[in-house]
Amino acid sequence: MSGARLRSLWGALLEPVIAASLPGIMRRALRRGLAGIWSLTEAPVPSGGAVVVANHHSWWDAYLAWAIADRHGRPSGAIMDEAQLARFAFFRRLGVVSDREPRAAARRAAAGAWLVVYVEGELRPPGPLGPVRPGAAAIARWAGVPILPLAIRCVMRGAERPEVYLRFGAPLAGGVDHETLARDLAGLLDRLDRDLAGAADAEAPVPGYRPWWRAADRSHERLARWRAWWGAS
Repeated sequence: MSGARLRSLWGALLEPVIAASLPGIMRRALRRGLAGIWSLTEAPVPSGGAVVVANHHSWWDAYLAWAIADRHGRPSGAIMDEAQLARFAFFRRLGVVSDREPRAAARRAAAGAWLVVYVEGELRPPGPLGPVRPGAAAIARWAGVPILPLAIRCVMRGAERPEVYLRFGAPLAGGVDHETLARDLAGLLDRLDRDLAGAADAEAPVPGYRPWWRAADRSHERLARWRAWWGAS
């Protein structure tokens, strides 16, 4: 058997194992790598399938795409660059589809998944929303599902690890035009940035945002307890 054939066989055998392990791997990575995740919802989120449109400025966004759907009890889905998906084909088992397969993405959302689309199309530095690529509105229209705008910030504040803040906007009808979608998401991201800028206490959660989870024992909190213990002895 040739080396290429053997690698292909091993890949076919390992792919389902890797896919089955991914949720646990991502959950542990989020817990170990972040100080916590907080969210605010401006209106009730969809109970069925949806196209979640978000900005893209953090390495964590790929894991967050899965965590957002999991948190709300929905099957996960996302759109990935074709070349990246060819390298990591096991992501297909988690509902990820190629950016060259918009109809497959629509079918995923129509089946009840939250399909996360990072509409800037590339990783961008923090700041105002960049140019929004077309396609998300069409996918939602084909699927017959609403669009759920989502602003994401992964920020360093008063902890040694970054914190993630999510702000969900009001769902938009699947037939909304591209310009309205982009304007709505830009405004949502601006409101999240103003919330972060206005939070006076960097060691406290941003007011109005509810925790999905928070690191239970941060380093400076442990040091403060040790200092209090030594000081009392």
